Amino acid sequence: MKQDDAVAGQDADFIRERKRSRIFFDLTAAVYPLIELHLFPRYQRALTRLDLPRHLPLLDVATGSGILAAAFAGRGHAVQGLDFSGQLLKRARKRFPQVDFRMFDLANLPELPARSFAIVSCGYFLHGISPGFREKVLENLSRIASSWVVIFDYGNDGGWFVRLIEKIEGPHYPQFIAGARATEFARAGLTVETSFPTSEFGRVWLCRPE
Repeated sequence: MKQDDAVAGQDADFIRERKRSRIFFDLTAAVYPLIELHLFPRYQRALTRLDLPRHLPLLDVATGSGILAAAFAGRGHAVQGLDFSGQLLKRARKRFPQVDFRMFDLANLPELPARSFAIVSCGYFLHGISPGFREKVLENLSRIASSWVVIFDYGNDGGWFVRLIEKIEGPHYPQFIAGARATEFARAGLTVETSFPTSEFGRVWLCRPE
């Protein structure tokens, strides 16, 4: 196989995966109230503990139904949230009109200017994407943020129920759990400033971009 053909094949696989992911999140939007009940108070407690300067503008990527964006907005940040699921964005806009939510596929993150937001955040997104795409996303978060990158995700295995749910979402959760976050972040130009658990399986990482 020629190199160009191999790259084209990878691109096709990536496009199919992004399409499948969009369909998955559109279809599961109805169950997000249950997820929000679990995550929203944990986001609020973690942000209180991090206590980042409240005047700094923030970009929340893979914003989903907007609860992490809303938690930041509730602390006084001007927040823009990006996602590619129309159903989740519809819910986010209805619940949190104070946040600027926009349709955007994170495959297009290179289009955003460097250092265009003081803070960039994402919640429970990285575990669901392929290692190659995760590397590119992290590199872009590091490039876009001028002060901090705030990442919420799994810090350890959530048990059989979480494994079952994540298997439905896609195949990348086991590899994510087995990886070393600080090492992965460092490859993308992010230095972990602080990190702590947010639940029995969740964790937050506060990172500085290079």
